Amino acid sequence: MVQDFFHLSIATRDLNKSIRFYEALGLAVIKDFGDVEEEGIAEAFCLPASHLKVVYLAPPDGKSGLFIDLVEWVAPVSPGEAYAVAHHTGLNRFALRVTDLTNTVRKLQERGLIFLTEEPKQFGANVRCIVIKDPDGVFVQLIEIS
Repeated sequence: MVQDFFHLSIATRDLNKSIRFYEALGLAVIKDFGDVEEEGIAEAFCLPASHLKVVYLAPPDGKSGLFIDLVEWVAPVSPGEAYAVAHHTGLNRFALRVTDLTNTVRKLQERGLIFLTEEPKQFGANVRCIVIKDPDGVFVQLIEIS
């Protein structure tokens, strides 16, 4: 039976560019595997090969234990694009909980990050959020719950 969540994996075309993006959001690299070539990975996912670069990212003071498994597939190269719209079927986004969303957005805009909307939006009585896309088009939702 399921015990807990482990990680969320995101495939990227440019690992270093994506690391910079997620670090700008406030995540940190907690483990860098470098180049990985494992036959078992190829077999598990029914791929012809498995040469990848992998890092784990997490909030520095995160409590959940959940982390992002950020992967650049060297061979085979990742095909396709991320979902163009947030209501596409399948895993289409993930959310990061933040405190002081207004200040967080301001700091990230100062770092050059561009959000889908000019300012956070209110959901119900106590939830505010804003959405940004990572370098490969993955939707990342920043949420403040008061």
